[in-house]
Amino acid sequence: MSVSPFKSDEELLKYARWFLADRVRALRKDLAICMTKKKGSHAYFPALITCIGFADLLSGLHKGTLDYPKLPDLQVYITKFFRNKTSYVNVDILYHMFRHKIAHIAYPYLVFNTAKAKQLPLPHRRIVWSVGIYKGKKPIDLIDHSTPQTLKRAKVPWSVPYTCRIKVSLTAFRNDIISSIYGTSGYLQHLQNDPTARQNFAHCMTQYAPP
Repeated sequence: MSVSPFKSDEELLKYARWFLADRVRALRKDLAICMTKKKGSHAYFPALITCIGFADLLSGLHKGTLDYPKLPDLQVYITKFFRNKTSYVNVDILYHMFRHKIAHIAYPYLVFNTAKAKQLPLPHRRIVWSVGIYKGKKPIDLIDHSTPQTLKRAKVPWSVPYTCRIKVSLTAFRNDIISSIYGTSGYLQHLQNDPTARQNFAHCMTQYAPP
């Protein structure tokens, strides 16, 4: 299979190792800045969208295109390469709740009604969120309440009920993304073993940096 514009598989693999290591360095740097408290606060949303974007990049490299990353592609990547994949059964909720809202309006809804996202499975939930460092916690923790709760009135001047809370650990999400690249079952090993994976990577690089 062609790996053009690379001259050989060896050149592609050498570049892939450098490219991914360089992206990981940037991820760590950007998240360290966002997750360091300054003047009493953090920048958790930029950290979260950076994690989601990096995961989208990896899923695109695996699929063979960087155009219009999609949730199913990310789910395939997680199933194949994440060591802690059982903690990502609710990545669809995270994706719908945060990705587009942060990208387009800079802030997610105070309460996310899953009934309005037809792609999400039952049961319907009204979800509030907590995003933070949360070391040692699950990357995505969905906590259902036995009875409906109400947002504090300081948030809005009317009663807003919710039935569930999602807690996102940026630390765990970051670590799982990075570990998916390395190791005997990681993406880099897959790239080394699979000619189609190398072809997909080469095609993505022609999109990333057109020759």
